[in-house]
Amino acid sequence: MKLPRHLAVSDPSRRGAALLLSLLLLFVLVAITIQISVTTGTDARVARNDLTMTGMDLAIESAMLQMQETLKTDGEGAGSDTPASPAEATNQAGAAQGQQPANGQGTAPGSGTGSQGSSDTRKDEWATPQRTEINEVRLRILVVDEDSKYNVLNLANPDDKEAEAALGRVSRILDACREGTELDIDSRTAEEMARAMRDHLLKRDDSRVPRPKLLTDDEQNRELGLPRSLLEFAGLSPFEPMHFRDVRDVNGKVAHSIGAFLTVWTALSTAGEALGVARAGQEAGAGASAGAGQGGSSAQGGSSTQGGAEAQSGTSAQGGRSAQAGSSATGSTQSGAGQGGAGAQAGSQTGTQAGGAAGAASGNTNGSTNGGYGVNLNTAPPAVLKGLFDDREVDPRFLDEIIEYRNLEEEEEDSGATTTSEEEAEESVRYDEWGNEVLDLRAFEELAELQQVSGYDNLEGAAKDALTKLLTVESHVFSVYFVARRNTSAQGDLDPTADPEEARRREEQGGESLVRVIRAVYWRRKSDAGVDIVPLVRWEVLDYLPIEVLDYPEEDR
Repeated sequence: MKLPRHLAVSDPSRRGAALLLSLLLLFVLVAITIQISVTTGTDARVARNDLTMTGMDLAIESAMLQMQETLKTDGEGAGSDTPASPAEATNQAGAAQGQQPANGQGTAPGSGTGSQGSSDTRKDEWATPQRTEINEVRLRILVVDEDSKYNVLNLANPDDKEAEAALGRVSRILDACREGTELDIDSRTAEEMARAMRDHLLKRDDSRVPRPKLLTDDEQNRELGLPRSLLEFAGLSPFEPMHFRDVRDVNGKVAHSIGAFLTVWTALSTAGEALGVARAGQEAGAGASAGAGQGGSSAQGGSSTQGGAEAQSGTSAQGGRSAQAGSSATGSTQSGAGQGGAGAQAGSQTGTQAGGAAGAASGNTNGSTNGGYGVNLNTAPPAVLKGLFDDREVDPRFLDEIIEYRNLEEEEEDSGATTTSEEEAEESVRYDEWGNEVLDLRAFEELAELQQVSGYDNLEGAAKDALTKLLTVESHVFSVYFVARRNTSAQGDLDPTADPEEARRREEQGGESLVRVIRAVYWRRKSDAGVDIVPLVRWEVLDYLPIEVLDYPEEDR
């Protein structure tokens, strides 16, 4: 029997080819499906991360508002004495005719008048690191006062003696800031770094770092240039990128950024204040006797202490628009406000002027007669406090006594008053970021309290003058670090009851969370109208976790 043609068996080779084509098509379809799935999943993760980062930024913005309010409230409650206006302070300085000692507070320890009526210490609310949570975003807030650091703009002091002293201070601070770690800066490198900073300030035309055109540039002194932030020195030799980051060495010891010890953000004033001081200083100088020699430049007498007579002493975080009071504003090189005019520089976002040497010399724009260059005795890191003074100038053992003094628990005063209620006692207790009670440590409310430190009576008069010349108890510029975290681990968030040291270690290692580190710098400006919080740096993204500087890190970490 013969089969119909359409039922005939096909060629086996053709069946194999069809099967192969089907498999290839299947593979292509599978590959396309996988690609679409991966792309879609990646886009979804990116979108979720973007949404998370937006939420973290909003949480940081909320925390910024809170911290600004905290700094403002602290400034308003610091004391009832409002700093005199620049013009008033200059007139007072001119009338004094150099009779007051050249120190950071206008008084010597033991004189009885003390400070300006306010102080900033580690007891303040802003000084304790905080942790909070906003919309499932964990925030750590660390505030560091820039006044606890030494201002490198002192390297540009027109007084050669003061400039050379500033060079030694910067070298000593750099040499000591990472001592005991594998990333230590040796004394020779520290001196080279300090000289590179000074040359960058005084010989800008020869610097390898491009020079931006700023309105504060003095056309009559083109070699002088002011850095807008400490990071401007990062491009100089022998500086390295790791010098500007908080890191741990191979042994796990913390090596801090040099920005934790040096600054350019103190001695701030507005252009109007600087001009007012220059004019007031000119008037005071015109009325002063020829024997005064300085035209009533300030209450600090003949020597321009700590940048008091700097022609341009200051900078801002943003660099932008600014104003300058030229040398003609002073009438002469030593008239009223010091040398060389206002030298005031502003940030583009704030409109404030950083520097204002004329105001810094005698204007008391920051509540002190040293132009805002005094280092806060209560908050200065040991490396800064010890680096300010040569061993032959102030006994290092006395500086150790200061550090120990401010780490001793405050003694309770027996005033005979009635016992406070439990509610009031609870309100007076402070807690750290982990919920542990913070000891009430001693603090210097005024420089006169240095007398209470063991060994003060043994100091020579020159050493006491050096202490009061370079130190203060007030802070006006604050760097606020916001560390935002959003957990991405399937194991969940960190255990809030975990040991603080273990929690810090896990946080530094990362890998379990999205992390966003933002730095903002605020100027707390006091005036007759009250207290204003002026942003100098609005939003700076950092690529490292900030670590606070401790007096005794071996015991506390």
